[in-house]
Amino acid sequence: MFQDFTNKVVIVTGASQGIGAGVAKQFAKNEAKVVLVARTLQKLEPVRNEIGAVCNAEMFLCPADVSRMDEIVALRDQVLQQYGTVDVIVNCAGVTMKKQIVDMSVEEWDTVIDTNLKSVFMMAKVFGRDLFRDSGTDAGKFIAIGSVGSTLSIPSSGAYCASKGGLVQLVKVLANEWAESRVHVNAICPGYIATPLSDGVLNVPGVMKRVISRIPVGAIGSVDDIAHATLFLSSQEANYITGTCLPVDGGFTSAAYTTHN
Repeated sequence: MFQDFTNKVVIVTGASQGIGAGVAKQFAKNEAKVVLVARTLQKLEPVRNEIGAVCNAEMFLCPADVSRMDEIVALRDQVLQQYGTVDVIVNCAGVTMKKQIVDMSVEEWDTVIDTNLKSVFMMAKVFGRDLFRDSGTDAGKFIAIGSVGSTLSIPSSGAYCASKGGLVQLVKVLANEWAESRVHVNAICPGYIATPLSDGVLNVPGVMKRVISRIPVGAIGSVDDIAHATLFLSSQEANYITGTCLPVDGGFTSAAYTTHN
């Protein structure tokens, strides 16, 4: 059973849809005080309403573009003014752009890298010391969402794979640097999950069948699969786990081929 997250302040970026919204919902159901972060308030309000329909959780909506340092600094000011502390940060903000390297502009490359990788660096830089703990059994938690693209190449996804591969290395360095300050840093690497981000690929005729044939469990994952893993790594039951990347992919990255290929 997960530790009680009552009164824990949890920041979730990319909370307007997909994995971010699913993660926020599970923390709210486990009685955390959830800070929902996305670029616009209009995209966060439906998530708040959806969560509010299933549980009576405290939620704080904070519009911010996490690819911008000034907006992350403003986000920190809002959160600390509201709660005075931060216990867990889950970095879910992410974008992709399906172009081959020779066709991708520098601006497009920068958009993907800034959103998926640089934003995590900046969140760590701005919020890092707020997660530090002096002693005791309580520990701060910093989670980043990687991808199968952290370790495998995906055609027409050079910037995405570079950002997600760099993310895993950043997590390892942060885990090393923050260990003495009792902050545990981990990545979760989802496989193919039913989200708006993956729809563009999975809805191409024939692709869904081919993808499922590569997954040993024979199914696409759900956002709850990622959310449950996130809650575990954010809990005090995971206090001896840091610097790791947990694949939540139905066995995708463990299999050269499957019995149902």
